[in-house]
Amino acid sequence: MVLWNVVLSALIAWALLGKPGAGKEDPVQATVVDQTVAEPPSSIPRDTAALKDAHIAFFFMDSIQSQFDLVKESASRVESEGRRLEGNLMGEMKKAKARYAELMGKDHTYSTQAELAADEQELRGLEASIQQSQAEGQEQIDQLQMNMLRDITGKIQDYLAEYNSTHGFDFIFSIQDAGQIWVGNKGLDITMDVVNGLNAQHRAKKVIAPVVAK
Repeated sequence: MVLWNVVLSALIAWALLGKPGAGKEDPVQATVVDQTVAEPPSSIPRDTAALKDAHIAFFFMDSIQSQFDLVKESASRVESEGRRLEGNLMGEMKKAKARYAELMGKDHTYSTQAELAADEQELRGLEASIQQSQAEGQEQIDQLQMNMLRDITGKIQDYLAEYNSTHGFDFIFSIQDAGQIWVGNKGLDITMDVVNGLNAQHRAKKVIAPVVAK
């Protein structure tokens, strides 16, 4: 669950702020700039004093992970799909093991070279088939996790945009336990607003969905 939390926070940070390094000057490119060309003065005033009165809030991502229904449902679906794929793989391995024992138990005293080669090729095929099934199963789980994380990230982003349209915060920080941001003013905590709002939207859509399906 810690890994889920870290990945989810990273995706949200990437989506809210853009690609890592966006807006940063390339140090290599900077070294080849013609120093004789003067940079024109910026026409955008820097209102550094505004930061003093910035309207700031934060929420704990750990609480979203543990209390947002969609996160728990998604984790359950991933776990269920993992068990299904594992069951399928175990069934294939059982069949392969039985066939392997059958091939190895053959009396090859009178087998031709062609028959021996065919049996050996089948054994290699059994091994390759199991390895392919393992790789495909892991790929399906990885893709399912990424799709669900993307969906959760989108839901959080959309809700924060809606929430902030009436609250007007300049910054909303996502905080993690044992993270790098220390919270000094607990009064800025909007975690329960975010959790309750996300769950209200999610539960409302779950109620509407069956009606639309009919």
